[in-house]
Amino acid sequence: MSGPEGWVPEFPGQRPPFDGPPGNTLALQHGAYSPRKVDPLAAELRAAVLADVSTDYLRAPRYAPALWAWARAEAQVQLLTEYLARAGEETADGVGDLEQDRVRSAYLLLHRAEARALSGRRALGLDPLAAARLGRDRAATEVDVARVMAEMDRREREARERDAQHVDGQVVDDDEDEESM
Repeated sequence: MSGPEGWVPEFPGQRPPFDGPPGNTLALQHGAYSPRKVDPLAAELRAAVLADVSTDYLRAPRYAPALWAWARAEAQVQLLTEYLARAGEETADGVGDLEQDRVRSAYLLLHRAEARALSGRRALGLDPLAAARLGRDRAATEVDVARVMAEMDRREREARERDAQHVDGQVVDDDEDEESM
């Protein structure tokens, strides 16, 4: 391992100081708090959602903050899941050493990140039930618009019929016309 320029280890196996070169990740545990780790994953997730034709509505600028918040939460879930999987492999029990604060903290953080991700999925219509509800709401809106248009058409026809019954400013009564014949 190399350290900052001019640094020489005092004994074999000594690690370089943590204030070493930029990009030092020796102290990094899971990366869920690190924008260097979270943001690239979040950008990939956001791009994947925006590439999906069924989520075209999320391209509107008003969705950008919610979409980014969801993507960051999903990225944190991924990083924490990978970290805890490694911790589980180290103990060979699949769970990790729950006596260690960093492992317990990671599980708590994972729970919070999963809750935020789930909430974001639901709000954005990215899970099956939310997508179905969104589709239902869109269909209901289209039905309501169709009803309004049909009502407007009916009223317009009635107005034309009333106008057709007026001749030279007088109302022609169809019943009177039939009796005079």
